[in-house]
Amino acid sequence: MIDTSKIVRMVRHDKEFQEALNKLEKDNSQVSKQDYYYFKSVCHRYLKQSDKALLSLDQLVKYFPNYARAYQELGYIYSVKGDDKKALRAFLRAVRLNDSLHASWLSIVKFAEGNEKLLEMCDTNIYYLKNLPPELKTVLSYTNEGKLAKADHICRDYLQKKPHDVEAMRLLAKIALELYIYEDAEFLLESCLIFDPDNIKVKHDYITALLRRQKYGLALDTAKELYTSNPEQLVAMKLYATTLFRADMYDEAIELYETILDLEPLNTDVMLSMGHLYKTAGQINKSIESYINAFGRDKYFGDSYWSLANLKTYKFTEEQIQSLQEMVKDEFVPDEEKVFMYFSLGKAYEDMGKYKESFKFYKSGNEYKKANSSYSKENFSEECKNQISVCNRDLFEVKKDWGCDAKDPIFILGLPRAGSTLTEQILASHSMVEGTHELPNILAIAHKLNLRQAQEEESRYPDILLSLSEPQLKAIGESYISDSEIFRTDKPYFIDKMPNNFRHIGLIKIILPNAKIIDIRRDSMAGCFSCYKQLFAEGQEFTYGLDDLASYYNDYVELMDHWKEVLPNKILSVQYEDLVGDLENSVRRILDYCELPFEQDCVDFYKSKRAVKTPSAEQVRQPIFKEGLDYWKNYEPYLLDLAKGCSRNC
Repeated sequence: MIDTSKIVRMVRHDKEFQEALNKLEKDNSQVSKQDYYYFKSVCHRYLKQSDKALLSLDQLVKYFPNYARAYQELGYIYSVKGDDKKALRAFLRAVRLNDSLHASWLSIVKFAEGNEKLLEMCDTNIYYLKNLPPELKTVLSYTNEGKLAKADHICRDYLQKKPHDVEAMRLLAKIALELYIYEDAEFLLESCLIFDPDNIKVKHDYITALLRRQKYGLALDTAKELYTSNPEQLVAMKLYATTLFRADMYDEAIELYETILDLEPLNTDVMLSMGHLYKTAGQINKSIESYINAFGRDKYFGDSYWSLANLKTYKFTEEQIQSLQEMVKDEFVPDEEKVFMYFSLGKAYEDMGKYKESFKFYKSGNEYKKANSSYSKENFSEECKNQISVCNRDLFEVKKDWGCDAKDPIFILGLPRAGSTLTEQILASHSMVEGTHELPNILAIAHKLNLRQAQEEESRYPDILLSLSEPQLKAIGESYISDSEIFRTDKPYFIDKMPNNFRHIGLIKIILPNAKIIDIRRDSMAGCFSCYKQLFAEGQEFTYGLDDLASYYNDYVELMDHWKEVLPNKILSVQYEDLVGDLENSVRRILDYCELPFEQDCVDFYKSKRAVKTPSAEQVRQPIFKEGLDYWKNYEPYLLDLAKGCSRNC
């Protein structure tokens, strides 16, 4: 590969633009695609060849739609062409993707005359970056570009020299948050607050870390203190409202969001959050109104359209569909907004029974997401094989009683969209069972056991399970139980409904040997296609391609077969089709497994008023309908590869 630093030197220091361009063209196979198109566009710009620069940038954005420097270059080109509107839009997108781009902030100032709020934002960021040490500027830039290993290394080296630098500690904590090492992030931010207790940025990140760790009580206290101390600061107000929402204090959150809207009547993010709040609380008409208000204020706000579609019960009007169709064809609408629109159009045409058009839009949305995903089906298969190898019968025999002996948790797991929310709603309707959320605690424990400080280091999990002692396993289990208390009342049992926990059943059973585990699954085609047409808020990157879905499903079935072999009679398998076809007997079977007495409320689950935060929120507030079991067959002509790939069925 070409040493990119030579290209950088030729362009930035020696001003040898034509020579650099010649070298790029001559050795294009020896340079990364991103560097090739980026430096090519820079050279053409300096050579005053704007049209050629734009052609290179078109390719750069096509292959790397989240590369911030591409949009910075677009801003420069549009500035030269005198198109101030497009230039401003490009620079704004650049800093949205990477807020360390000092030059973009300076450029925005030129085009933001009269926009006091935007100018104030520019001043804040320009001042911050101007006073940030060069090493930390690099850390910030690498973090924004996803180069976490490099950012982590530089930041730690800097802290070796300046161990009490609060901003360096804060940036290292942000890297830890990106790597799911929440405990490290929390510790670093607590340390920052010792040195600088009034630092609002640190407090903001600290509350974020607490929310990620499910420490809602402490997060709520901290957010309330920040808001009380800074009642006029919208940042503090918004963070407190978000924390109230996450802590299930819906009335208080809505009241505060309404106050924010009085101050910022055009804030579409707040309208969206209020829509989510109303949806969770079952106030669907108000939820619809909030989402419509959001894209009424900002026609291009893609998330508001998808949130409306994601209610599952709303049908778009002809006017809304036409508007969406026009926007997905508009080259100036950002791709990250279009992806919401593609999925929304998929749902709109699905509701009309036009399945060919519907699939076309679902496919377009998924193709964009897959192009920007780092998911590897090979890596996931290897992960499952490691679980099978390490978590064998001997492990469970030796350590079967080593963990915390609590019987409180009931884990509901499997693939997303397979019926886990329905199963949760049934169990949570029981007087002795607390419904909670999709708790990330088990995933966080697995990440912590991995002990990776950066992405490039070799994984130690699940191998580390072999060496954990009895006191360690008991402490981990007790910590899990303790962290769940924020969601609980006095009910003896609670539900953890994180689907992806099927990957960590070995971990669960050695830290919580008495926990109940329910595996809920659907027919392979129905389950996989339901995932394919769902735009998940985060994670679940295996859903963006039919081949990835088939491979993931096969690995899931194989891993579950292993768990049942090495943990006989410890896991209850529930087939979604059986649950729908024979509800009462299925409910009795689930309750018997959980050692709970039968209660009719579990059969009448749809009458429950409890809050539900998953995409199935509206569906579980209605009686079961059998019509949707073979719904995927409407799309069967387009799913031949999926059918061929799913070699293992239920």
